[in-house]
Amino acid sequence: MKLDKLMSDRGTPVEIRSNFLYDYIIKDEDLKKVFTSQMMFNQFLRAQHNGGNLKQIIPNYKVDTSNHIHYQWHFYKDTNINIGQGKGIEAVGSQLTYKDNELIVPASDGTLLRTHQERGIYEKLLKCNYLTIEYEFPVSKYGHKKYADFRILNRMTQKIYFWEHFGMTNSDDYMEEVAKKLLWYKNNGFKTVENGGNLIYTIYSDENKLQRDTDNYINIIIK
Repeated sequence: MKLDKLMSDRGTPVEIRSNFLYDYIIKDEDLKKVFTSQMMFNQFLRAQHNGGNLKQIIPNYKVDTSNHIHYQWHFYKDTNINIGQGKGIEAVGSQLTYKDNELIVPASDGTLLRTHQERGIYEKLLKCNYLTIEYEFPVSKYGHKKYADFRILNRMTQKIYFWEHFGMTNSDDYMEEVAKKLLWYKNNGFKTVENGGNLIYTIYSDENKLQRDTDNYINIIIK
């Protein structure tokens, strides 16, 4: 549908008004003949809203009806999580230049990951809308490079998040490396989302906690 195409376009603002929507639909010659003026289009919106039908056409909108003559329309991109794969998802596989032989866990979209825990996080991200997900993304500061497990761009808010997941918590050597990596992030100016930054990290202790943490952080990403 034309509206789906408009609302999935990364160039479309998160919130649009009725004049923006009207300018878009009259690019279609057939619709231009139906809605010959902005006023006629607004009358159509009002009639559909009052009849309870507009939500079927444009699910995500609010309208201020306090001024009976001029309704104020606000239309929004859909940020909800879908049951299947989300709308407008863009995914990039591992950008590490070595250890390709360790990419052995396939996700539903064909992307290869290293662990089942990472796949669990990735599959939930795939159910969101308008995210760009880059796996093992290179993060460089002052000539030093680390690879974040996920770099996530919410294309509606234009916010970027870096997500690290640490799963081998039964290894002392591994946990030492975890501490070093988190210290590297801190020393290079990264803050966690809890402190107003864009760094997310999850540490495996049990499956239920990982699922709760994953859901909580995804809710932050899509807001």
